[in-house]
Amino acid sequence: KSRASAFSHEKETAKAYYYSAWLDRYETKVELVPTERCSLMRFTFPTTDRAAVVFDNEGEIEEFDPAHRKVRGAARHVTFGAPGNFAMYFVAEFDARYEAFEIEKKDKKNTVAVRFKSTGKPVGMKIGTSFVSYEQAELNLRRELPDWDFEATRDRSRATWAKELATVAIKGASDDQQSTFYTALYRSLQFPRMFHEPDENGKIRHYSPFANGKLFDGPLYTDNGLWDTYRTAFPFFVLYYPDRSTDILNGWLNAYREGGRLPNWPSPGNRPCMIGSHSDSIFADALVKGLRGFDLKDAYAAVRKNATESDPHGWAGRDHLDEYIAKGYIPMDARKEAATSCSLEYAYDDYCVSRLAKAMGRQDDFKIFTERARNYRNVWDSKTGFMRGKMANGSWKETFDPLAWGDAYVEGNAWQWTWSVMHDPYGLMKLLGGREAMAKKLDELLSMPTTSVVGTYGHKIHEMREVEHSKMGQYAHVNEPCHHVLYFYNHVRQPWKTQAAVRRVMDEIYDRDGMIGDEDTGQMSAWYVFNAAGFYPFCPGNPIYLIGSPLFQETTIQLGGGKTFTVRAPSNSPQNRYIQSARLNGQPFTKNWLPHETIVAGGTLEFEMGNQPNEAWGSGEGDAPPDEWQ
Repeated sequence: KSRASAFSHEKETAKAYYYSAWLDRYETKVELVPTERCSLMRFTFPTTDRAAVVFDNEGEIEEFDPAHRKVRGAARHVTFGAPGNFAMYFVAEFDARYEAFEIEKKDKKNTVAVRFKSTGKPVGMKIGTSFVSYEQAELNLRRELPDWDFEATRDRSRATWAKELATVAIKGASDDQQSTFYTALYRSLQFPRMFHEPDENGKIRHYSPFANGKLFDGPLYTDNGLWDTYRTAFPFFVLYYPDRSTDILNGWLNAYREGGRLPNWPSPGNRPCMIGSHSDSIFADALVKGLRGFDLKDAYAAVRKNATESDPHGWAGRDHLDEYIAKGYIPMDARKEAATSCSLEYAYDDYCVSRLAKAMGRQDDFKIFTERARNYRNVWDSKTGFMRGKMANGSWKETFDPLAWGDAYVEGNAWQWTWSVMHDPYGLMKLLGGREAMAKKLDELLSMPTTSVVGTYGHKIHEMREVEHSKMGQYAHVNEPCHHVLYFYNHVRQPWKTQAAVRRVMDEIYDRDGMIGDEDTGQMSAWYVFNAAGFYPFCPGNPIYLIGSPLFQETTIQLGGGKTFTVRAPSNSPQNRYIQSARLNGQPFTKNWLPHETIVAGGTLEFEMGNQPNEAWGSGEGDAPPDEWQ
């Protein structure tokens, strides 16, 4: 804080490939260009004898260059989820000789000022990083930043990002919409973090936080909240970037081989955070959508272990699994918090495991996990009309308020969690009392007051405030368990309500400056990317997408092999958000859903849009999504 400087956004430039800011206090311009593991920086100081680049580091930092042009260090801030030898090594090289290396040590922290005499000429700094070693950091630096040409490096970075973002092309967007969309696409690509590095021969290897910091060959990824990202971010990679999806899956399998479990929340190793074993979903979704570039045998062994064996450390897999298997739900007197949320998510995860069991020809397992996938029924209370907390003796936990957050639910309440049955929407519909009853409950969800009852949290957490700010009843788009809920309207054959609601979310919760709520390692942005195109992966593990309302006049997805899938809506506008009719590859199309195979085959889906609902389109008996359970 003592060194902080004010700055103005008017003198700031922030792009995927370049960042710059003017530091008022120091009268200094700072510029940055990234590569995969390195960065080229440029500092334009005023004329002074005391210009400095300061490193704050928990770990070591040292001089090692007699020419006074390089320093190196290792950041060793070890938290839960990291082995004791975890470090990020870095080597920093300057294009000018520094005059002094001033170090101040306090406990584990080192603060170093590398000082220059400045005549106003820019000072360049390259910094290379590695999770393997100093030598690997130096190798990364030489490979990714071979020269000091700042403009050429910026151009290469810009070209790299242009190629990544060219996977999707849009037409008919306003300036704000275009900025919002490509920011969301960029954010969707930020996670999970690539954790592997090529050695001097180009062979991929990685430091494994899942195996006490040993080195292994092959890819590895980390820093991802699978509780959030299984819903949309990983289906996003499957459709939009399938080769990267395959690489990530192989990285997760390496984590399993090295540490014995698939991760739930790698950061960088196993971190006990949130609930469920949603690696089950990620592999099931990739499998049913045709990805085959991973070891299915190992994948099935890994997800089956999630579903049948508790992790003695509680770092991965599913906690309270024995109670869940014995009773078909987790009792509130066994797990004091989030028991109902866990029961619902474990049932969905079992559905995903059943998909892989079927592919493996494990018929007995398929039957077991298919039956367990319907365990959501065990926490349904027909009297209140909600999923509820249940005790070990089968009684409902007393003092129930469907608006109260916490207790049986994680980061939500009964209104939000009752819908967590994406794998059996018609089963949930039956519990609710049928199609009309489900439609009525959805209407109520969106129209009731945005009241938050603090419940067992004891204070108003930020998700509660964000729901209130969103003003969409009890629909909590700012938190992931609700991300599929608006598409239940397609199942009740009222897709025009989905169309209105998803457009409202895109218009009111997202803008070019960000969105309401957490990014949650790409999940919030991936939701926007899918919905802007006009369709959504309602249930990962089921190879269909439900149709919403396209945001633009045209969206084209590059599928590889020269194929594209284009969604056209030439009459689209902020007012014309309702589908009047549709044609798929020139033929009339009335279904409110699409198979994955239809999209990846390439083609064109064209909508006629209007400013009033057409309650006839997509609402016929044969137009709703199919029931997998029939």
